[in-house]
Amino acid sequence: MLINGKGLDIYINGAGVISPQQTYDNETFLPEVTEYGANVLTCVLPRFKDYINPFQMRRLSRMLRMGLSAAIICLRNAGLEKPDAIITSTGYGFQEDMGKFLLEILQQDEQQLTPTYFMQSTHNALSGLIALTVKCMGYNSTYAGRGFAFETALHDAMLLLREKEAENVLVGSFDQAHHVQYNDYDRLGYLKKEKTSNLKLFEGRTEGTLQGEGMAFFIVSGQALAHSWCILRGVHTVYRPADFPFLCGELTDFLQAGGITPEDVDVFVNGVSGDIVRDKWSLELRKNFFSHAAEVRFKHLTGEYATASSFGVWLGAKILKTGMIPGSVLAGPATSDRPLRTVLFCNHFLGRNYSFFLLTKK
Repeated sequence: MLINGKGLDIYINGAGVISPQQTYDNETFLPEVTEYGANVLTCVLPRFKDYINPFQMRRLSRMLRMGLSAAIICLRNAGLEKPDAIITSTGYGFQEDMGKFLLEILQQDEQQLTPTYFMQSTHNALSGLIALTVKCMGYNSTYAGRGFAFETALHDAMLLLREKEAENVLVGSFDQAHHVQYNDYDRLGYLKKEKTSNLKLFEGRTEGTLQGEGMAFFIVSGQALAHSWCILRGVHTVYRPADFPFLCGELTDFLQAGGITPEDVDVFVNGVSGDIVRDKWSLELRKNFFSHAAEVRFKHLTGEYATASSFGVWLGAKILKTGMIPGSVLAGPATSDRPLRTVLFCNHFLGRNYSFFLLTKK
């Protein structure tokens, strides 16, 4: 899947992110880093009452509170009361509430079930909640595509803008850390066997990564504003590339479609996860194409989850907006002091879902 903004500049005009780090405050940029001693990273929560009516909040699950808060933060940052369309994405949905619902079915023999667990466990519960809260009656959709869920949602948003079906689209993602998924991923070898500090994730030489969670929302629009973050030039996905030369060819074609060369990239956001086995091709891309660019990594701050690419997009956009790279995400000393104008983000999820995002300064 390849889509670029040829003929239409697509701007990120606002963002709201809740993650295992303090990212919900758009006035700061990773002011401090939270360390986790266990192999699971969970979100640092804002004060929900700053964004949600207390009477409404008491009925919402933890994930719905975080998702609605992130969406409200994004809308406020963009200076909007409501968007024209809402698109959400998730790899695995609200696993905790789904588990409660299924467990109640078994325990009560399908009789007199609590409707709350069912309503709050469906994948589209968040997009519906946001629409009801901000009174958005427009296009509303949810994508549940595992490793490409966020990319597909962003693709849909870009098509809406290109076809002039909407002016401002709220697009976002959500996934949670859950013990059932942790057990499955641990059994399949996706997670670290040894106890690992997240701040030392890239120092290890073993298979597996850390489990994470998070949610990120963006306002994308065809109109530039004074407070626009950056321009989203294109998105490209590759599923299970046959070999490394094939992946290199896909990347080269993507850059050419965006009208740039590897030498034009100032910041390379690398979605490596600390997995010595599955990071191999991402590290080779950096070595072969972008050794001149500043390398940025982030999964030691968030852990790995199906829609972690949304955090990488936020990080690249924030770097372009602020013109700075926090030391906590810089993989090594910057090799150049040239202005930060072009960011390429290359992500992989479990070594099979590869995605490329091209961002440029407004």
